[in-house]
Amino acid sequence: MKKLLIAALIAAPALGFASSINLIANGSFEADAQGISSWHIYSDLSSWTGGANGIELRNAVSGTAKDGVNFVELDTTANSTMSQGFTTVVGKTYDLSFWVAQRPDYGYIGSTGLSWSVGGAAFNVAQNGNTDWTEVTGSFTATSTLTTLSFAAIGDSNSYGTSIDKVSVTAAVPEPETYALMLAGLGAIGFVARRRQPR
Repeated sequence: MKKLLIAALIAAPALGFASSINLIANGSFEADAQGISSWHIYSDLSSWTGGANGIELRNAVSGTAKDGVNFVELDTTANSTMSQGFTTVVGKTYDLSFWVAQRPDYGYIGSTGLSWSVGGAAFNVAQNGNTDWTEVTGSFTATSTLTTLSFAAIGDSNSYGTSIDKVSVTAAVPEPETYALMLAGLGAIGFVARRRQPR
């Protein structure tokens, strides 16, 4: 009986009991060194591929980070993009989360805005003057073993855009009904094992 229960507990993470792991590398942009109270435009960042106008990495300039000390903006000298590919399982559902904020030193709404796409589906973040970090969430079902997440600045191309931080993609957490079925299965294993014990 003990062996069966141990095997079931080992299998539990594969069925959704493991803590969710972020599939996005360098999601908070801390892997790239950026001096305190400074900014710089890079062609690419660690694990992120920049567009034609690069990626602006900031540290306590025109705002502060949501997570850690660094955050990015994609309206560098002009509107730009960034993307990252990550491994997925076809047919599996994933949760996406990232945080956005508008520059506190430039309130013109037409300058802000961000589009993002994952697995070929594209979306826009509404243009507004909110300088507080706001979380954007969504979910998608993978159609390939390699999925690409992309961001693009879509406001006026004038070097004043929307900030991004704390990007995360995790495997979707199973619904409570799934946990109930899992627990029922573990109970059945225990019951069968108990009945098989010699008396």
